[in-house]
Amino acid sequence: MKTLVITDLHLSNKIRGLLTAQTECLSRIFKEENPDEAIIMGDVFMSRKPSPTVLLALKKVLDEHKGNISFTILRGNHDSETKADDGVTALSLFNEAGVVDIITHTTTDNLTNRVYIPHYENEQRIIEALRSVPKGYRVFGHFGFSGSLNSAGDSDFTIPLREFRNSCMLGHIHHFHERTLDLEEEEIRIKLTCLGTPYTTNFNESGKGNFYAILEGDKVTYKEVTHGPKHIVVNYDDIAEAAEDLNNTDYFKVVQVHVSKLSDTDNHLIAQDLLGMFPIDCLEVKYKPIYDGEVENYYDPATSLFDLTRDVLEAYVDNSPVELDKKQLMEGLDKINENKESHN
Repeated sequence: MKTLVITDLHLSNKIRGLLTAQTECLSRIFKEENPDEAIIMGDVFMSRKPSPTVLLALKKVLDEHKGNISFTILRGNHDSETKADDGVTALSLFNEAGVVDIITHTTTDNLTNRVYIPHYENEQRIIEALRSVPKGYRVFGHFGFSGSLNSAGDSDFTIPLREFRNSCMLGHIHHFHERTLDLEEEEIRIKLTCLGTPYTTNFNESGKGNFYAILEGDKVTYKEVTHGPKHIVVNYDDIAEAAEDLNNTDYFKVVQVHVSKLSDTDNHLIAQDLLGMFPIDCLEVKYKPIYDGEVENYYDPATSLFDLTRDVLEAYVDNSPVELDKKQLMEGLDKINENKESHN
């Protein structure tokens, strides 16, 4: 049994030509690998409410390959209609027994010794799912853990590594990395893998590698994708150094060029120049900061610029769509104030 594992497709038609480049990249991977099955670990869509164009694009890819490949698709946070953890997702439109299996809630497959854990806003549900995984089963999920960063560079999960008792492949974290955990008391070693995306999804990912995995029995192989969408960020003064990437027609190139604010050349002339030199699919010209790096700020105001009071906090909770408990917030504020007083 040959299994292809891929994640975080983020299908989107917000840039002309991007959706076609994404689906062609996927189809090329499916054709080259010719797997028996494919597991897509969430964030199939960029938007929680994908447009008909995006839905039809996914349907086309599945229809093209589901005669030869069975698909298991997990619900990611971008695929959930809301943050209610109710499992409602547009992916359910594609559910087809034995052909396309949509995982909306935690599912255990005893035939393959796998557990599928989709995205939950409530971390405790993920932790409870991890604790209930039978020994020796492999986990496929869409979530992070303490110390991992999401695509925006934020740490949005606090699940401790001690909660992982089985080898896991995870979506949600866009940069590929793998770590080995030794569970000494059980004398076993597990692998925790963040698979990353098959192509870049924003300019913050410029320069990173993109991968998918192939499972054959106990053997796992990671393969780098060298085609499809590619975000490139480059300084205009260093454009020659990026010429190889900018000329590579295997990629759909979304390029952001940084120019100096002191430049005498108009941005539209720079854009015309670059589009004439390179086969760029989408170009954004952006000013870079006048100063490179951060300058330390020594400003120390004599008086407080803002005081967090009970009135301010109560007004915020009463007038904002938050799910935070007012009593707990007030208790937290009291502890902050007590800490301030102890240091004065």
